Amino acid sequence: MLVFLPVVVLAVLVGAVACLVYHVSVVRALATGWRLVAALPGTRFDLEQGRTAVLVSIR
Repeated sequence: MLVFLPVVVLAVLVGAVACLVYHVSVVRALATGWRLVAALPGTRFDLEQGRTAVLVSIR
């Protein structure tokens, strides 16, 4: 988990700059992003193509 921290920090900074450029409230955008991430646990994706199948489950 600690490995992804620099990527997350960079993504937040890029998102904040994009919010400023497009005149979107940074606080509201971060709150919405947090709600999206908080809603992910329990999400399950089943992907199938031909004989290959992948199951992605977010805990």
